[in-house]
Amino acid sequence: MQVIVVANQKGGVGKSTLACHLGWYFAEAAPGRVAVVDLDPQANTSGTLQACQGGVAAVRLFDGGVPAIAAAPVLSLFNATRELGALDRASDAGRVKTFIANLSAIAPHFDYCVMDTRPADGLLLRAALIGADHVLCPIELEQYSIEGLAQMLQTVFGVRQQFNPKLNFLGILANRFNYHSAQQRAALPALLARFEQHVLPAKLATRSSIAETNRAGVPVWKLSKSAAREAAVEMRRVLDLLRSRMNAREGVHES
Repeated sequence: MQVIVVANQKGGVGKSTLACHLGWYFAEAAPGRVAVVDLDPQANTSGTLQACQGGVAAVRLFDGGVPAIAAAPVLSLFNATRELGALDRASDAGRVKTFIANLSAIAPHFDYCVMDTRPADGLLLRAALIGADHVLCPIELEQYSIEGLAQMLQTVFGVRQQFNPKLNFLGILANRFNYHSAQQRAALPALLARFEQHVLPAKLATRSSIAETNRAGVPVWKLSKSAAREAAVEMRRVLDLLRSRMNAREGVHES
């Protein structure tokens, strides 16, 4: 089971939308059994994927055990609940160890695990990074987001150095990019100047079709409206790039 975490310590950068699309995308892969673990108490991912409810709350991954999974569906949601908020404020190494053990317990039932995380540094984010194989950092091209990137990268590479040497940083993805915004166009060179070696050679534009997927509960490439076609091509281009980077790290040869 390959585990990918979508993380940023700043909110409003499109983490949940990306997590949902990663789940849908991997579910269409072969093989494609996917667990989506929502570790954000805001539960946006859980709301979009409510039709995939697996009956197991994500908070259960931090306690004594997870119910046995007899036959996992193609896409299984471990949904967020309010209890995650209190858990995130705790400082409990034992809970993190339990989380890692439970990830190992469910691993035989899934090919991929996608984790959405809370936009804050706490137990939930640290546990996700410790248990992950890969991490993606979406960013909106605003000054505050760029300034906060250094802190996010410090968290990622700090966890890799201390706890998880196999953690693969997939890169920084410019998300919700507005081609008509002079401010965002100016911010892109600033982002590259500071973090060029980590910035992915792709970006996702701000599109109404992407927002519609959250309400419809389907990926953008399944929306019937013609305006969604360009958004679908762009999204798949990004997801193909991420999968290629994941497989390269895992030594998987793509057909």
